[in-house]
Amino acid sequence: MPSLLERLLGEDTPDEQVDLESRQEAADEALRAAVDRAGNPVEDCGVTAVAVVNEGPDGQPVVVPVARFSLGEDVETPDRDLAWDLVGEAAAAMREPFGDVFVRHYDVQFTFDGDELFEAEECRRVLLSTDLADRYGTDPSFSAGDLRAAVEAADDIDDEVAPVAWGEPVDYSRSDDAAVVVAGTAAATAASASAASCAGAGAAAGAGGGAC
Repeated sequence: MPSLLERLLGEDTPDEQVDLESRQEAADEALRAAVDRAGNPVEDCGVTAVAVVNEGPDGQPVVVPVARFSLGEDVETPDRDLAWDLVGEAAAAMREPFGDVFVRHYDVQFTFDGDELFEAEECRRVLLSTDLADRYGTDPSFSAGDLRAAVEAADDIDDEVAPVAWGEPVDYSRSDDAAVVVAGTAAATAASASAASCAGAGAAAGAGGGAC
């Protein structure tokens, strides 16, 4: 029997992909609504992809939901307080739709600076462990500032293992054992999976969530 990853990358659309797409859409709608209510100054936002990075012994997907915020080309140095408020919004939006899926971590990305013609946008990301996301979503006394302090205290030199406070992006599609679900497709190539990394910042906003 083909593995989950083989089914995701095949010509047919497996039930697992449809399920992940519906969760991505629910999280995307929740995030955009929350950012709109808060009036946060971002150009674009969305839950742009779900990276399937492994599978369990019974074929259950191990996933990384990816949220993206475009802060604007005129922003050279992001406001970290704003960024952590947005991290909290992303955690709250993604936690419930993916609550019964095995999540490795939540990836919250920020693009900023750059020039459309001559200079690529900068990108940084925050990785949240499921424990921290769950605590933020269930404990009213645990604020975005507390979340930031907890992530910064636990962060180490490894930008690929959560928690990460402000790290370099990773292209999940470059792994031989990963697939990326983006707006109704599953792909393993960097071009098709650009919404899962900051390498495709411009395309990702349109593919995964659009403007808030």
